[in-house]
Amino acid sequence: MVKIRLTRLGRHKLPYFRMIAIDSRSRRDGAYIKQVGTYEPFSGKVTINEDDVLLLLNQGAQPTDTVKNFLKQKGIWKKFMDSKLNNKKNQPKSEKKSTKKPNTKPTTTTKKSESSSKSKTKKSVKK
Repeated sequence: MVKIRLTRLGRHKLPYFRMIAIDSRSRRDGAYIKQVGTYEPFSGKVTINEDDVLLLLNQGAQPTDTVKNFLKQKGIWKKFMDSKLNNKKNQPKSEKKSTKKPNTKPTTTTKKSESSSKSKTKKSVKK
């Protein structure tokens, strides 16, 4: 699963974060798929590439809680949810086919097959 999360950069006591799309099994600072934004905690500056984020979200990427809060602040999360809702409304509903199975019981045969009655084992005779 692809996650949109923060990775830490910067020096000691001066963090700087990148918002990245990364496989959820990868480590925090591991190789990522795409960088979609930045966050500078001391200045409070958040930059997000809206087109890339919306593309990733529509493909099934899951944001972390912190990233989701940033998306809500910028209004991107609302656009994503609205587009998701509109896609559901615009899709044609498939007709439900009522295929009832007939109530037929399987027939059972009471005849013994001839091959099973003949296949009794013969006892070997000792001489």
